[in-house]
Amino acid sequence: MDTPEKKEKLVDAVHLFYKNVMEQKDLRHYFFGMTVDKLIISIELFEDFVMPKPDRYYRESFSQTAPSAIHIKATQFDELQITFQTSLRTSGYLKSQIPELSAKLLEVFEESRAQMADENIKFWDPLEVTTQLVCDLYNANRIDARLEKNGDVYGSRGFFYPFWTRVTNDTRKIIFIGQAFSTSANASLISVEAFCKLVNDKVTHQKFQVRESPSGPVLFARQTISYLHGVPTRMLMRAAKLFSATFESAMNMDNDKIFKNIIH
Repeated sequence: MDTPEKKEKLVDAVHLFYKNVMEQKDLRHYFFGMTVDKLIISIELFEDFVMPKPDRYYRESFSQTAPSAIHIKATQFDELQITFQTSLRTSGYLKSQIPELSAKLLEVFEESRAQMADENIKFWDPLEVTTQLVCDLYNANRIDARLEKNGDVYGSRGFFYPFWTRVTNDTRKIIFIGQAFSTSANASLISVEAFCKLVNDKVTHQKFQVRESPSGPVLFARQTISYLHGVPTRMLMRAAKLFSATFESAMNMDNDKIFKNIIH
């Protein structure tokens, strides 16, 4: 929704989707207690926490991400997706745009529904976000996390692959940082760059880069999330786990053992 035209088009599509769902007695309970205006607001609040996914993810049936207590039947959720994709098509979106757009927006709507059902608040105001809060959240979710001397949070056991989380309060950004260090200071920069290209060709939803260091070339990836409107903690945990899993996927491609794999 980065331009007025795009926002208007998306708002119209969501209105149509809401109308089409409410007209179906087997689906209308999905939006129990929710209004279409609430859905629009939820897009603005939560969209930055929807992580990019592998292309294949958008070709498959999307799974419910709200807590299991408020899941609807699987067949009903499948019908909901069909209804949404039909609404998007009617609203003028291209066939190629619809699978990814519908999956991302349904993840946002799932979070909105979950927050309606929460007994305890699972949302941080932007003014209260700190690295200590992130560290405590990780540990509460069975992640071994600690604060580093530079203020970053290092999450290890419990994630697929360890990485750092940085909070920049001045710009209100949460940044995931994954790094893999060469097994030798004399590792060939050319071979590391070739490996990085291979990873980027395969792991298309996360950009990997190479930087030089005194101990040899380093493979790294960064993912920046804006928390200008606050932090939905469920979505933050899901984003962190996906970032970690993506980095693990890259490391599993290192058949020549160019990097130190710290989980093996």
